[in-house]
Amino acid sequence: MASVIASLLLLLKNRIQQGPKTRAQKAGWLALLSFVLLLIKYPNRAIGTSNRPDLKEFTWKGMPLVGNTITIFRNRNKFLSSIVENFEKFDGSVMSTTLLGLGRVIAINDPVLLEHILKTNFENYEKGYILNSTLAQVLGNGIFNSDGALWKMHRKTASHVFSTKIYRALIEGAFTTHSLQLCTVLDRAAKEGRPVDLQALFLRLTLDAFAKLSFGLEIDSLGKDGKDAFGNAFDFAVIETDQRFMNPLWRVTEHLSTKASKMKQAVAVIDSYAYDAIQKRRHETTDEAARRQGSTGREDLLDLFMKWRDDDGQALDDNQLRDVFINFIIAGRDTTAQALSWMYYEVMKNPAVEHNIWAELAHVSQPTYESLTKEMRYSNAVFMEALRLYPPVPRNLKTAVADDVLPNGVAVQRGDRILFSTYAIGRNRAVWGPQAPEFLPERWFEGNMVEIEKGMLSNTVHGPEHVWPKVRKESQYKFSSFNAGPRICLGQTFATLEALTVIHMISSRFQFRLVPGQEAPEPVPSLTLPMKNPLMVHVIPRK
Repeated sequence: MASVIASLLLLLKNRIQQGPKTRAQKAGWLALLSFVLLLIKYPNRAIGTSNRPDLKEFTWKGMPLVGNTITIFRNRNKFLSSIVENFEKFDGSVMSTTLLGLGRVIAINDPVLLEHILKTNFENYEKGYILNSTLAQVLGNGIFNSDGALWKMHRKTASHVFSTKIYRALIEGAFTTHSLQLCTVLDRAAKEGRPVDLQALFLRLTLDAFAKLSFGLEIDSLGKDGKDAFGNAFDFAVIETDQRFMNPLWRVTEHLSTKASKMKQAVAVIDSYAYDAIQKRRHETTDEAARRQGSTGREDLLDLFMKWRDDDGQALDDNQLRDVFINFIIAGRDTTAQALSWMYYEVMKNPAVEHNIWAELAHVSQPTYESLTKEMRYSNAVFMEALRLYPPVPRNLKTAVADDVLPNGVAVQRGDRILFSTYAIGRNRAVWGPQAPEFLPERWFEGNMVEIEKGMLSNTVHGPEHVWPKVRKESQYKFSSFNAGPRICLGQTFATLEALTVIHMISSRFQFRLVPGQEAPEPVPSLTLPMKNPLMVHVIPRK
């Protein structure tokens, strides 16, 4: 590169010495001179970023003017695996890149650094304008991409939904009811000898349950044989929104193809469901509300947000309520369904795990709050292990509000982006031991630390009388699949209890076998972690 720049400078010198030029020629040579000067200033990083010799040992060398933009774009379809691979090459916990549109991005892969970002200096790291504006078409200004007072309002209001009393009612009511509906679908497929897409069924189940519980919306996607219009539109919008982070010119390029119009159509489908739920609730009578809330008198998310008032007595308008709807649907639908999909894929690959689930369920007659939290320890560990390797939100981005220094001495400048990947941390051998990439539910039990450190864990078959130890609670910064710090997921217990109810209901009745010949599932680049292809399985009734 230095020789190319020297040649260009020599050419410019010779041309300038040849005498007067036309105005167009002068403009052309001026542009070339400007380009050469930019090459000199930005030899291996994106334009607009500052030279950071203090990050030299952590820096992933880039190209002139564009930094690592082209490399990231080329790897966009395997972005998560490339993060894991590059951290292994760097053999460290920090990696610095520069990208057009984002500037300097400092990726971290260490729970200690994550705790600093998400807790110790929480106020200094925001979602920021770039993330907010990129997500705005789909998520608006909801809890996922808002900061400050707006985020606090969303979180405080939603927190009133979650309580032990509500969990008991959900397990004995809606969770069991929707799981039984899924069992009906599976039973029909088994009798017909027809394979099913397990991921699609889980997404329909969680959509039906969460839409009903939180917004009073009867989507009933499990009961429909045709396409899931809402789910398909939602999945498309979420995946395409994520792609924008890989393409700094997305505002232009989407209009050069059909992508912009397809996004508009998808968002219109999503909005129609949201506004329908809002309008129905606004016109609901007192008697209708009482019947909907039933004997518990439980207010759902939509009730709570419609009752909210700011200091001036102003309520949320329909557009703001729409943002509430979309943000909580992605939290309640995608995360649990995708975790269950990855979990059952791993269970089908590990017969010992499947056997142990069955042995445990033989002693649990029906799902109750007590049985799920006290008797299904192994199933809980299996679900946690799936979340460790396949976190529902696999990566996140923060923006530094002011200069800072990380616990390892790395300097962060105002405006730097901090990227952390829960997907990468879950596979970090320095964090989870030498068997970090392996699916081993037994790592979650108390008393196994020696085996974990030595890499001696195994999935061992145990009999029905085996008593599993308590499930160990890991640091939320080591196991950050539910986020951590002040922004830790409000629905963590909700999602876990829903998943355990589903496991109890379907694994008591069925076993699944992968349809031969299909490719091993891999993640789709998305805001969440869906599988790229359908998870096709044969359904076999258990005797």
